[in-house]
Amino acid sequence: MLYVAAAMSFEKVRIVLHRPANADNLGAAARVMMNFGLSRLAVVVPPAWAGAPRGGGDGTAQDDVLRRAARLARHATVLLDRAEFHPDLASALGPATWVCGTSSRELPGRPRLSPRQLGEEVARRAPTGELALVFGEEQRGLSDAELELCHAVCTIPTSPDYDSMNLAQAVAVLCYELACGGGAEAAAEQPASGLGGGVGAPPSDPARHATVEALWARLQVLLAASGYLNPQNPEQILAEWRRLLTRAEPTQREVELLLAAVRSLERTVTAGLTRR
Repeated sequence: MLYVAAAMSFEKVRIVLHRPANADNLGAAARVMMNFGLSRLAVVVPPAWAGAPRGGGDGTAQDDVLRRAARLARHATVLLDRAEFHPDLASALGPATWVCGTSSRELPGRPRLSPRQLGEEVARRAPTGELALVFGEEQRGLSDAELELCHAVCTIPTSPDYDSMNLAQAVAVLCYELACGGGAEAAAEQPASGLGGGVGAPPSDPARHATVEALWARLQVLLAASGYLNPQNPEQILAEWRRLLTRAEPTQREVELLLAAVRSLERTVTAGLTRR
């Protein structure tokens, strides 16, 4: 036997596949997740999964993809059976308090982690809240807008001679490092060493992704109504605000307070515009 069972529990860690195009990759990802003790799979459904199967037959295109994925998943089909399916990435991340995207690109203002650092970071953060690790679609990976939803980015070092890695293989590499990072649980109580960008002692009750996104949605309405945002490119300034809040690592309570303040200001601004 070439392996030993991973000791760490991953109950709060979800693997998110963003619009996977290949049924074999989906099945292989589920199989390797089970190899390393991860059981929470979320899938952002690609448009191609809508409608009838391309080859004909019963059910939907999504049903056909899952049937084909099950052949490669083998004994890990239980992960496919209980996987969550979402229309977009924001809904797939809803309960997460910390999100790491996977990309070869740098994310401005956010830490860039190696697979080993990611494993250690997950071990340190898992006791405090839900975590998500996001893999982009096979052809283009994660877009800039999708990476903006992440607190950090993890890059797998590959040879410059062939730097494109198969989706399921990338999942395998990082699941292995998560399992290895379980050995860092004892070190989780010690201060983290200089990764920057908010990587340090985890906050108590960290803010959930869904609450932070609700804040940005209301803040965009408020700042647009006040004339602060450029209507042609409102996301440019909001992206910088996102990075600021990400580095601060606010608690759930703190984001709720900010959201309540924005709602109050929004009512005041709306009332002022109505009286004009």
